[in-house]
Parts: sequence; structure tokens; C-alpha cells
Amino acid sequence: MKKPKLIRSAEYDHLGQDRRKLATLQRKGLLVRVRRGIYMDDAEWRTLSGRERYGLRVLTFGQQTEQEPVFCHATAALLWGLWIVGTPQRIHTRTEVTTSGRSSTGVTRHIGSYTESVQRCGPFLVTDKLSTTMQLIDTLAFPYAVAVCDSSLRAPGNSWNRNLFTPPESDPFQHWPAWEPEVPQGLPLTVAQLRAAAASLPSRAAQVRALKVIEFSSALSGSAGESLSRVKMFRLGFPAPVLQETFELRDGKKAKTDFWFKEKRIVGEFDGLGKYLRANWSGGLSLPDRIIAEKRRENQIRAQGVGFARWDWQELMDTETFASILRQAGLRQSGLMTGPWGKSRKMP
Repeated sequence: MKKPKLIRSAEYDHLGQDRRKLATLQRKGLLVRVRRGIYMDDAEWRTLSGRERYGLRVLTFGQQTEQEPVFCHATAALLWGLWIVGTPQRIHTRTEVTTSGRSSTGVTRHIGSYTESVQRCGPFLVTDKLSTTMQLIDTLAFPYAVAVCDSSLRAPGNSWNRNLFTPPESDPFQHWPAWEPEVPQGLPLTVAQLRAAAASLPSRAAQVRALKVIEFSSALSGSAGESLSRVKMFRLGFPAPVLQETFELRDGKKAKTDFWFKEKRIVGEFDGLGKYLRANWSGGLSLPDRIIAEKRRENQIRAQGVGFARWDWQELMDTETFASILRQAGLRQSGLMTGPWGKSRKMP
């Protein structure tokens, strides 16, 4: 996402023009109101993803506050590339005020310091990676907390960091960040760091719950969908899979699989659309060629006497459908597991 061109009604006043023209253009569908008094060309708005639009809401909110806000929770998580499912509905900021009025329309304020554990990402002040991760582990339902924790442990590999994180006093104009980087950003956290941070949570219950998330998490998980799949497999009593098992194909290439159930010789694959749409996946092939390449890859693995189970987001989120897919592939359940699963909360 390049730096957006925003139109402010205050600038119209400064130029001696009638700001009511902006509202007229909005009604005609030529402009979109990003936030009160701030507009954007509708054609440009339509080219943006949901997370990029969210980023503009965050930007314009920050420009209208008296003190530069520190963004945290799901807002900071997007810039860190942590695996938040979907696009947040609210903007999350820190506040040092402990009285009432912590939340307002579209904004949730969390108690926290304006200076401790804070870094800059372009025009945004955000909580650092460890603080952001722990805040989400402490507040999200278990499966979604695992997804965030998995991503915090994951190294970018051969991919590259798109977002630059610097000290808070750095120049805010030296970098324009991406709101949906393809990989987690910055250095990966360690299990030791997460355990130490969990020990500082305010209650014993929160500490125990966070440690369960941390112990369940894995740096080998490849996406939020894979993380949620793994939690659901365990909860439904399916055997624990090996993550990222590598198969050697007859064409000499190597193929990593999401889940490998060695005893049953079954591969499980989560099919998220991002797998096919990422620019750096499969050498820049077109979408049809990517699908064909994936089918050939699967056939070469099947030829080694391996069964396959595949599912997408919709099938994953329907518990009975997901369980049925695994059972039909030949996996057996040992019974529902109990644990800190909780109910799926709404997107923060």
C-alpha cells in the first residue's frame, strides 16, 4: 500500500473553499469519508483491502488526537504481522487514565504506559512485539491466542520484513508500513521470553492460561488457519500431527506438508486462499498454473502410498464438517478433550 492521498475539510477552509462540496461529492459516490472531516477518492478506496482501509482509519484517528496515540492489541498486531483472523472492527490504543470512559465509538482503550515497551512503525507508535503478543494471548479465546503465539515464534525465513520498527523518537515520515505483511515482522520471540512475560501477568489464572497457550504453540505452524486446525484436531481427539513434514518428489523437488499423520500415512492440508494469491508463492506463476502445480505436487505425494485430507476456512469453522473430513481420510478420534478452549469471541 502506498501513502494515501487524503482530502481534509480543514484544508478546504484554509483555501477559502466551501467544505460542503466534499459532502456533496461523497453523496455522488466520488469521495469516501474515512473519518469525520477526512475524505478519499472513491476509486482509490476501492483498490484497498479491508486491512488497508482499517489502516487508514487508524491513521486518521491518530491525526485527530491531541496526544500521539500508542496503538496496541489487534491494531499493533497487524503491523507486526501477527496472525489475527479477519480485520479488527475497533481501533485499540493505550491510555494511562484509570477512570471510566476507556472506550468510545470504534475505539477501545487499554490501560498502559505511553512510553514503556513502545516502538515506532512509520507514522504509528505501537506496543512492541512481546507486549502485543502477550496482550492478545491474555484476551483472545484459546484457538486465536495460539494463532498469535505461533506467529510470534515464527522466523520470516526467505521472506523479508516490510515494516521498519524504530525507537519512538524516530522520524515518522521515513517509512510507510504495510497493514498486511506476508510474514510476521521483526525478530521472532522465544519461548523463554513468552514464559517470562506470562509470569508477570496480574493474576494466577491469567498466568496459567497464558502458559497453556505458549506450551501448545509451535514455530512450525505456517498460517493462522493451520494454527486453528491444530487446536481443533486436539480438541476433537484426533492424533497429534507432525508439522511441516518434507516429502521428496519424483521430479527431484521437495514438498512440505502442513500436517503428517505418520501412523496412518495421511497428509492434512489447510487450503487458505492466501496460499495461491501470495506474490512470492510458486515462483510467480499465474493462478491457474499455481493450482495445476499444487495438483501435481499432491499426486506425487499420493503416489508414495499417502492419503490426503484437505479443508478450507469454511470447512474448518464448521466443527462437524471438519471432523468428518478427517474421519473420511482415515483418522480416528479418541474422544473430546477438555481444556481452556472457551467460546470463540468476536473480532476485537
